[in-house]
Amino acid sequence: MCCPSWEVTPVTFRQFAIKNVQRNYKAYLAYFLSCTFSILVFFLFAVHLFHPRIGERFTSGPVHLVMSAGEVAIAAFSFLFILYSVGTFLRTRSHEFGLLTMLGATRKQLNRLISMENLIIGLAALVTGIAAGLFLAKYFLLVASVILEVPELEFYVPVKAMLLTAAGFLAMFLLISRMAPWAVRSKAIIELLKGNRKPKKPPKASAWLSMAGLLLIAAGYAIVVRQMAIPFDLGVIAVLVSAGTYLLYAQLSVFALRWLRSVPALFFRKTNVVWISDLAYRMKDNARLLFVATITCTVSFSTMAAFYAVFQSVDEEYAKSYPIPFSYFSYASDPGRERHLSLIASALEEDGLSYETVSVPFVELDGGPRQNPAAISAEGYNRLAAVLNREPVQLKPGEALEVSVWTNKADTRIEFREHETVEFGGVPLRLTGVIQDNIFPEGSFAKLLVVSDADFANLDAAIREGTYYGFAVRDWTAAAAAAEKIRAQIEPDFDAFKYRSSPDWYKADQLTYKLILFVGTFISVVFFIAAGSFIYFRFYTDVQEEKAKYRNLRKIGMTVREVKKIATIQLAILFFIPFLVATLHSVFALQTLQTRMAASLGGSASVVLLGFFAALILYFCLLRSRYLRSVLES
Repeated sequence: MCCPSWEVTPVTFRQFAIKNVQRNYKAYLAYFLSCTFSILVFFLFAVHLFHPRIGERFTSGPVHLVMSAGEVAIAAFSFLFILYSVGTFLRTRSHEFGLLTMLGATRKQLNRLISMENLIIGLAALVTGIAAGLFLAKYFLLVASVILEVPELEFYVPVKAMLLTAAGFLAMFLLISRMAPWAVRSKAIIELLKGNRKPKKPPKASAWLSMAGLLLIAAGYAIVVRQMAIPFDLGVIAVLVSAGTYLLYAQLSVFALRWLRSVPALFFRKTNVVWISDLAYRMKDNARLLFVATITCTVSFSTMAAFYAVFQSVDEEYAKSYPIPFSYFSYASDPGRERHLSLIASALEEDGLSYETVSVPFVELDGGPRQNPAAISAEGYNRLAAVLNREPVQLKPGEALEVSVWTNKADTRIEFREHETVEFGGVPLRLTGVIQDNIFPEGSFAKLLVVSDADFANLDAAIREGTYYGFAVRDWTAAAAAAEKIRAQIEPDFDAFKYRSSPDWYKADQLTYKLILFVGTFISVVFFIAAGSFIYFRFYTDVQEEKAKYRNLRKIGMTVREVKKIATIQLAILFFIPFLVATLHSVFALQTLQTRMAASLGGSASVVLLGFFAALILYFCLLRSRYLRSVLES
């Protein structure tokens, strides 16, 4: 009787790695999707950056700079994000690596296996990300054409974008595949076999360190609220709040949960005893994760809210910088005054723009062709004030007011001192007050005084004299075409006249801010998704341990509904706390920006934060559904 024989088919090391990826596809799915998303965003930016029509118009300048900066930022963050992701998922397979080591796998073979698996996943994500990018590129270019206000950007074969994305991420995955084995290099076999099921020590927390965490955060907030002038204030605030945030998770959260255990009426009520006890362990274990998620969310929220607020304030800022949109400063030596004024008026009328004119004499100390000290009469100021709906002034002989030549911001406000005297054109004047809101386009003069009508008439005749002509256009944001016509026909001559108009610069700046908002939105979304992914990765790492725990709870009589309640409470606390703390940090960060911009950012920031919160709730619902399904399955 013959014994049956089996033919064993040899498996190469590469095939073994591919089989491992296939068998562990659930563990690597989120890592694969994270890589694919990072590649997709980078590729879409590259498609836009290398578009032929974009190259024709924006080969240099702010648009190209912003897009290039966006590419660099996404590439740098993608590297850190992918590196963190791979480390997390390697830890979920530590038990498997321990078994392979016991079966005779050498450290070199284990490292090679980990490197090869990561390279396989990276290549698959690279192909998937570029393919998805090619599918979505048309829609991305459509949105970009609207933002850049250029004719519709047609689809093209983005060879340069594909080469840059492939080369950049291939190098990234090669580097990560070399670094990945470090996650398990120093662990002994017995530690690998235990994986995430090591016995846990009771969590401890210090009341002093908990208090220190609160004090550090409070100190950072106090600097913002009180607007303290200290060296390197932004760096100091960041260090204080960051250190306080870490202690908040590592110490204060555990201390608070231990205190809850000392309240019997609360601790022993229904299922509280289970989730409070277990949550103390999880908060201690996940302190670094929650800290990273909080800082990442703070950057995401603050960046997005700041960009959106700045974009929303462009009109307001230009209205402050140019109180009267079209300004013409004519000196006595200006031969083309009448022609230029007629050109401005006709260009505005051709475009159907209603306007109001005002003219005011001024005198200027002749120190150079561009920015010199100047003065106007009280009657002239009141004429401008009437057009701008501002309060008139009254001055006696020998008195003067100083008017800011810059917009009213914290770093440009004029400091007023009682009984201060100034001299202008040989006439001594007593300064009786300051006006912080500029009345001419900002930077038109080095300094501007308002003097009484009598003093204005007695100023030194040798001073350079001129007349200011202003065209107050109500719908000035629609005057870009008119401004372009005027600019094309007026040759600059600083000795004879100075012409300035806000629509000249407004359109270009609005385009830049739109693009910054566009790029900032993408980067903020990447940070936001990364923060949520960090928490999801951690929950996935613990899913086997949690599955065993909940199975044991059901064996001792706990219902499925009670198990779901416990899991949901823990998940919600660990998921929402980083976002709520990040929101609070962002509010104070935006307060700093608001103070420096002298603009209200509350409305814009609220819109952004509400949008993030809505996305957060949706993200949590999806995560909860997947998590409960994983821990309750047999």
